Amino acid sequence: MKKIILALIMIFCMGLLSACAQKTDADVSTVFIEKKGSVVSLDVENLDRDYYSEEELESYITEHIEEYTGEHGDTVEKLSFDVEGETAKLKMEYDSCEDYAGFNGIEFYHGTVVKAQAQGYDFDTEFYSVKDGEKQKDAAKKDVLADDDANVAIIKANINVKVPGSILFVSSKDTKLEGKDTVSITGKGSNEEAALTYIIYK
Repeated sequence: MKKIILALIMIFCMGLLSACAQKTDADVSTVFIEKKGSVVSLDVENLDRDYYSEEELESYITEHIEEYTGEHGDTVEKLSFDVEGETAKLKMEYDSCEDYAGFNGIEFYHGTVVKAQAQGYDFDTEFYSVKDGEKQKDAAKKDVLADDDANVAIIKANINVKVPGSILFVSSKDTKLEGKDTVSITGKGSNEEAALTYIIYK
């Protein structure tokens, strides 16, 4: 009986791991915001083997993590690093959006709309409303800010962002909906040149 129970626990845990892997799996670079505020990122890049080896890249990642956690504590963790053909996938977990921002050098905020305003974000851009993952119509700023308790993710990067809820509004510039909870930010150029994207959800 004891062996049967242990076997069932193992199967259950494997199922959880599998579900987690599916939840944060994608073919393009994506930031997954978790309900409790932690962040999982999946970076998908083409690997030029004439310049980089898998071992060199993994060593660089490890060194960067050790450097960051040495200053900020164990707030960043590498979940996996895989290379298939010419494609490299790096999955990381961060305690908060602040750790993601600090580790990657990317502007990133997550909180309520009212707290974002208190932090100096002015929401001064064009928005459209969203319903069931579909673009509806252009939205006035007053409508975007009407619900103080709505959540907002604000990021300056060309990447997909998946939020733990249904998107209500999203800034118009360089964005494309990929469902009710995911936005693809499609600007050209580097992350430094990307637009500041607002994603309001509940």
